[in-house]
Amino acid sequence: MHKRAENKKKWPSYWIGPGGHVDEGEDVLLTAIREVKEETGVTIDEDNIKLKVLAFHHHVDRGEVWVEYLFRALIPTHQTIRSSKEGLSQWIEIPKLLKMEKIFPPSKYYFDHILNDRPGIKYNYSEWKDAQLVKVISERIGKY
Repeated sequence: MHKRAENKKKWPSYWIGPGGHVDEGEDVLLTAIREVKEETGVTIDEDNIKLKVLAFHHHVDRGEVWVEYLFRALIPTHQTIRSSKEGLSQWIEIPKLLKMEKIFPPSKYYFDHILNDRPGIKYNYSEWKDAQLVKVISERIGKY
């Protein structure tokens, strides 16, 4: 997990998975691999990562719609994790993670599907306010 830096404009000090913006000419799979490397120092092989969630989050309080691509990756345990200017990165045991405070609620919403490697890709369109779920407009599981 990655704890966003306290000086971040959006959701400072929240725990969230590593991630960020798609660069020009980059697809979302390469973005996920690059962002994990930049924020944690961990290298992910393309064969060990898969898309688990594709979501549109309408943040009604911000007037923004975020497109979320959430992945699950198998990472060799020999890799050392490091923090970056973006925040603090740590390996966290799942039982501890599920009890932690300041987990970014939109991330936590998908924990069961991602952490338990539920079958398929979860497609979601939902409304959020102050990072809290207002309502799910559409949600379904599609096959890979």
